[in-house]
Amino acid sequence: MMRLTWIEATVGDPAHAPLWELLRTHVRQLAAGQAEVRVRHVDTDAGGIRTPANRLLSDAAVLSTAIDALPASDAIVVGCWGAPTVAVRDAVPVPVSTLTDAVARATGSLARRAAVVTVAPALETLFAEDLRAHGASGFLRGRPVRAYAPESTLADVTRAVAEPDDLLSRFDAAAREAVDEGADAVIVGCGYLGALFASHGYASVGGAPDVPVWDPNLLAMEQVLSLVRLADAGIRPTDRGYPRPHGERAIALAAAARRLSDGAPSPERTPA
Repeated sequence: MMRLTWIEATVGDPAHAPLWELLRTHVRQLAAGQAEVRVRHVDTDAGGIRTPANRLLSDAAVLSTAIDALPASDAIVVGCWGAPTVAVRDAVPVPVSTLTDAVARATGSLARRAAVVTVAPALETLFAEDLRAHGASGFLRGRPVRAYAPESTLADVTRAVAEPDDLLSRFDAAAREAVDEGADAVIVGCGYLGALFASHGYASVGGAPDVPVWDPNLLAMEQVLSLVRLADAGIRPTDRGYPRPHGERAIALAAAARRLSDGAPSPERTPA
């Protein structure tokens, strides 16, 4: 069976073990017997991606994890928004999907005025810029990404594994605002939040059952499975578009990514 590594770009802090277990269960269910899924957390606590320096550290941690996972991986998904899609696709010779890339590709075919709802206002501009960089279409003009209020923490999301009502209501309020502005679909702007909402059956905006709420994990899983089928048929990332480092350059890239991400504090990770 195909071996799929699913990279979570936050460390597996044991304080949030129920959330990580929910995420692992969710993505394995999405694979539905088509792949053997291993969820890996990065080793480095980059502190998010809200500043350029933190994002550089996060990207290095993701890249290093992808390179380390390669010997045991036939495909890789980076299950987070703001992921370094092009860098990982450059560096590893297996099919690669990320949440942003999968959402950008699927939405252009499935919606005309979609909106992303994420966890914090600081991410709105970052995610909108990433969608544009991926050539996204099918999104609401003017404000394709918005955040609910108040913004959430990992502790909020972990509590919501068992008691989701508060977090769901905050998200749904922002989703309803997007619908009032014309949105025809809403996308969850967070990987583990997508898993959480799916586990509680939240699939459409409150009061607007014809406006679906899409789990980005599902879109990424379907994209990577499609990319695997294309690779099996001989269609892969082009050499000129994704020139991979070889030999000493590949070794140097892996070493540089590890050096950049080494030494940052991280809690003990939960096993995957």
